[in-house]
Amino acid sequence: MIMRSNHYNLTIILSYITTIIYLIWSISIVKEDMETGKIKNIKIMQGIKIIGIIIFVHIINTVSGNLGYSKSYMNLSFYKFYFINILYSLISSYILWYGEIWPAGDAKFFIISLLFIPLCKYDIYGFPSYLWLISMINIFIIAAVYSIYNYLKDNFSNIKNEQIAFKEIKDFHTDRIKNKNILNINNMFKIFSIFSIFLGKQFLNMIMFRYIFNIFHRTDIFFFILFFLWPKISKFLNTKIWRYTLATIYIIIIIYSLYMTDISSYFIKKIFLTSISNTVMFGGIFFIAKVIFEYILEKHNTYYAGTDEIKEGMILSSKELEIAKKNELFKGMFDDAFKDGLTKEQAEVLKEWLKNHPDKNAKLEFVKAKPFALSIFIGIIFCLVFSKNIMLYLKNLIK
Repeated sequence: MIMRSNHYNLTIILSYITTIIYLIWSISIVKEDMETGKIKNIKIMQGIKIIGIIIFVHIINTVSGNLGYSKSYMNLSFYKFYFINILYSLISSYILWYGEIWPAGDAKFFIISLLFIPLCKYDIYGFPSYLWLISMINIFIIAAVYSIYNYLKDNFSNIKNEQIAFKEIKDFHTDRIKNKNILNINNMFKIFSIFSIFLGKQFLNMIMFRYIFNIFHRTDIFFFILFFLWPKISKFLNTKIWRYTLATIYIIIIIYSLYMTDISSYFIKKIFLTSISNTVMFGGIFFIAKVIFEYILEKHNTYYAGTDEIKEGMILSSKELEIAKKNELFKGMFDDAFKDGLTKEQAEVLKEWLKNHPDKNAKLEFVKAKPFALSIFIGIIFCLVFSKNIMLYLKNLIK
């Protein structure tokens, strides 16, 4: 119980006021993002100030309640849960920014929105440990559906032109499947590494049950980290440190298994089979969402720019970014290229490089920036109204 109340429920009144304020504030951000493609820091600061004022009012009301002056107030458990919610929102949003999934403006908007949710609805499902994940699932499902809808709409409008219609799908088959050996040694090692990560997780579940953080019991968190930080993690999997780590994992497992009882029924079934299942599931999600949709939808939104057209804030395509990272002339300037777009220094370096390029008409491939604030807003509203993620809602609806 995080709230004490009577018939005159001041906390409920505050929640209604907070919801109205959030709607006004977030709609202004969505409008700005749709018009400019950016979320200004001044808007984020407004949200922080609003939350600060609301929390301050709640604290005064809580103190009044403890002194006997108020009959409707939040108890100390709420503030403890709220602090945990702040930590989850900061960490999850940072992972998506660092994983080059969304720009800093969207990350900040997501954080502030997560801080508004429990102030709008105190008893919302998932608060505090799962709220960030429920909201994120809603946001990315909505973003995916919207992107796929636009892609299909654009291609069906060009259905008579066979060279243009669904060109990205044809290119995907040629570039990523037909002309490439998918099951090469490098990819097989990455699959084995993912299996080993899940194996290590299951092993820790078994030997440290209830003695470590609950993260080792949360497969969804491992999925989340692996999926969104894959550009960074895939690089680490090619290092010597990871090979030594792999060897250590299996040495520990082998040594420990010698002292286990009933190894055939527990170790094999609960550890290996679950790890294989998680690897296959993650591989399927990764291939569909990351490989196919990211490739197809990015290709659909690419354009080319020459020396005089390159500006600060433009976003290099994944293909062009990989080339830039490997170019020694850039001296690692593009190793951490986030979705905020090119910095002024990066734009100048690319312009200079194109000027000295043998092909004077050479251009670089960029991706159109897509406003993401609307998806965040709709995802948060869905969470407030239904207190669950969209997949779970549809599953219950079908039943």
